[in-house]
Amino acid sequence: MADTASTVEALRWASLATGGLSIAGFEFLQRHRQTARQRHITMRERWLESIHARPGQEIIAVQTIRNSLMAATIVASTTVIALMGTISLMGPVAVHLALKVAATPGESAVHPIQLAIGGLLVATLFTSFLFATQSARFYNHLGYLAGFGPLARDEDRLQGLRYVALAGRYYSDSLRTLIYLAPLLAGMLEPLAIMPGALVVILTLRWFDRSSPSDHKD
Repeated sequence: MADTASTVEALRWASLATGGLSIAGFEFLQRHRQTARQRHITMRERWLESIHARPGQEIIAVQTIRNSLMAATIVASTTVIALMGTISLMGPVAVHLALKVAATPGESAVHPIQLAIGGLLVATLFTSFLFATQSARFYNHLGYLAGFGPLARDEDRLQGLRYVALAGRYYSDSLRTLIYLAPLLAGMLEPLAIMPGALVVILTLRWFDRSSPSDHKD
């Protein structure tokens, strides 16, 4: 019985480790491929260049940027609320498990795998919050740069292109990080579900990351 329990525990840790490594490897590969996200970065840069090329469009540019800023702010607000709620729930549970005395001799009242998953939930939510706040930060600065209009210098235009790329990238990363919560939430119920859950998320994101319109044809 003890050997079976140890085997199951080892499989649960293996599921957590392989799931995390699979997601990390997938993100690394996607950043070096021509995906929809890369095409969207190029699209936003071309949009900003077209704004600079047509004086008098500054109000439209600033309004569009403000809409993106609002979206990033909403994501940041949502993640920080979820983060506080998760900490409020996980904190007392972790303390209770650490202090609980097992009723049966030799029984462990502390479940490290569950605590590790809870810690990863908190870390993932904080990472999403960080990405969203950075996106809002760059969109905020971009609003000022776009408002220069004909007075913009060459360095302002280059800075604007950098900011629009970073703001869009961080916003995308914040949403993707939230999606990666799904395997961890499944793992709270059963850690063995983390690896299958990670594969489902990877296949789903890979489908959405298709770069060209022709890729979307059946």
